[in-house]
Amino acid sequence: MSKVMMEAFVSIPPCSGGVALKRLLAEIDSEFGDQVEVVIHTGPGDPEWDEYAINNAPALVVGDLVKFVGLAPSKTSLVGALREAGLE
Repeated sequence: MSKVMMEAFVSIPPCSGGVALKRLLAEIDSEFGDQVEVVIHTGPGDPEWDEYAINNAPALVVGDLVKFVGLAPSKTSLVGALREAGLE
């Protein structure tokens, strides 16, 4: 089984949404750690921001789709996005 990749984009200094997103990702990682992989990009300035055309933080790419921009999703929304991307 392959892991579902999540790429989080957070600003420096961190905003409240970025802090909430990091907390949510830690919770998801503890619950589904063997099924997900999390990468956090801080910036802007990180080249992945341009690759996905991210211009507002926080943002989250699930699988290969930009799913959330400008807000931290609810846990229910994030789990739904992970299931769409192949989480079992």
